[in-house]
Amino acid sequence: MQNGTARKASTSDKRRVRTREALIRAGMSLFGHGPSDAVSIDDIVKAAGTSKQTFYNHFVDKQALLADILHAVRARYEALCFQVNEGETDAARRSARALCVYARQTIDDPEGGHFVARMILDDLGLGDMNRGVVGDLELGLAQGRYSLPVLETGVAYIFGITQALVARILLCNDLSMATAIAQQFSMLMLRALGVDAREAEMISSQAADQIVRRGFDHLPPSQSAPSL
Repeated sequence: MQNGTARKASTSDKRRVRTREALIRAGMSLFGHGPSDAVSIDDIVKAAGTSKQTFYNHFVDKQALLADILHAVRARYEALCFQVNEGETDAARRSARALCVYARQTIDDPEGGHFVARMILDDLGLGDMNRGVVGDLELGLAQGRYSLPVLETGVAYIFGITQALVARILLCNDLSMATAIAQQFSMLMLRALGVDAREAEMISSQAADQIVRRGFDHLPPSQSAPSL
């Protein structure tokens, strides 16, 4: 009897997870291509193939779903940044490579890129989700690589340029052009943070070539993209 009850509970849990994932995928697609105010819960449940009651079993409201999606997308991008930079100790290289990760991942996953372009500025704090950016900025300051009056300003600037880069990459259908664009944005970011122009160009060129042009397939297994 207990085994049967456990199996039923396990099946129910799996069904709940699948339903939640369907709602998140539907929301990501709808929110990523238009203003969130224009998307209704009816639109979301229709795209997910479920009911309103089911929606409310998972989320309090539309904003709760938005927050969940943003967290999932950002977590995917940030996990890639962390893995690509594993073992890298120079702050400037880490920042350039992380920015190029956002460009390459947008090429590989345009839907996620649309969501990043629309929503990334919703969280500019120094909390856990932004620990990668904050950590690299703190490292750059400690190494004397960066010159920033206020840490929060650096975080806002980096996410602003990330948003602009992702939006630009979404309009680009040519890998060579996307690589060049990422290199230019990366160089602009490093120069603004205080890196010498010649070195900023070299670091950005290397990062764009290794990550944007070549993609993640050439990375070791431990540095491959995690799934949502």
